Amino acid sequence: MWLVKHVAARTQGSDWRGYFLIGCVAVLALLLAGASWSARQSSIERTAAERRQDQTLQVLLETDHLRSAALQQVRGGRGYLLTGRPAFLEPFNEGRQAAASAHERLTALIGDNRDQLLRTRALAIDLAHLNMVIDAMIKLADEGRQSDAMRIMRSGSDRDAIEAITRTLDAIQASEREALAASSRAAQRSAVANELYQYLLAGIGLLLLGLSIVTTNYVRKALAREDAARRELEVFAMTDALTALPNRRSFMSDLSREIAASQAEQTPRLSLAIFDIDHFKRINDRFGHPAGDAVIEEVAKRAKSALRENDIVGRIGGEEFGVILPRADLASARAVCGRLRETIAGTPVVRDDAIIAFTVSVGITQFQAEDDIDHLMTRADAALYDAKTSGRNQVRTTA
Repeated sequence: MWLVKHVAARTQGSDWRGYFLIGCVAVLALLLAGASWSARQSSIERTAAERRQDQTLQVLLETDHLRSAALQQVRGGRGYLLTGRPAFLEPFNEGRQAAASAHERLTALIGDNRDQLLRTRALAIDLAHLNMVIDAMIKLADEGRQSDAMRIMRSGSDRDAIEAITRTLDAIQASEREALAASSRAAQRSAVANELYQYLLAGIGLLLLGLSIVTTNYVRKALAREDAARRELEVFAMTDALTALPNRRSFMSDLSREIAASQAEQTPRLSLAIFDIDHFKRINDRFGHPAGDAVIEEVAKRAKSALRENDIVGRIGGEEFGVILPRADLASARAVCGRLRETIAGTPVVRDDAIIAFTVSVGITQFQAEDDIDHLMTRADAALYDAKTSGRNQVRTTA
């Protein structure tokens, strides 16, 4: 203000240079105000993108939980029909409860998004249909009408229900990703506009050069954080946080890919192993959950070291792991898994003053030409159950 008054006092004699200077000061003031507004808009867009990113991550996690729970229902129900063992009803019931809980949380996360709410309602109908089909099969089996129950299973009604659920979940995930992408694009456009504005501001006057450099650097860091956050989201969605192994979603995707590759071969060779830590609940109860997590991490590390280069190991449950063994028949898969079992059981984990010994039980099955992913997982689960009931710390196979 002092500068404006001083210049104005000297320009009453039609000194155009004074008015020009006043105009430059006014322009600079407007540019400063514009810079502040631009930075504020960029901050608002970035905050909105971060909120959308958090919501998208939560929705993706809940859809994965629901997908896993629905598949667990099918495996449990089919396992019971195929084996007649009541033990398979426990994961079936757990899967049903987990699916219902995940659906409730997913509905709460969706909020007032009309399209997504319609999808969650359709999802509720699909889940009810799945429950009805599996309940019908179990009821027929309990009444001694095994052939009728098997006929329903072979008809693929439960598989159709799972496919309907999967389609709806995929649509929910796609919608959330698109919303995240739109929010990120808006934040990026705002950030880029802000950067250009600061460059313009720097070119107009040296007085704003320092501010322009700081703001440009800030915007670049904001864009880098957004890119890093997107990459982290992608990695997080496919990686188990505790072990850094592929999570269940990633593992099932890899298994589907290997099944497709095996089906394309004239003499397919592919084996699947599922193993879990023996008496893991005792470890948690006796030494605490942090010690249990340490055991899980060590099991993952040893499993990776014991497997072949092209084998894929992932964490598919709490203490349950899956291993994809490409180009391996039952004999070679058993040899690899025998080495894995011995490596894992080789040395106890020492934590504080506690020495924690642990072993694993392994179930293996070989891919057959007519197999789908559910049949393969069910047979591997059955082989694992056989290893468990036969004394644990051993490898069992099933054709």
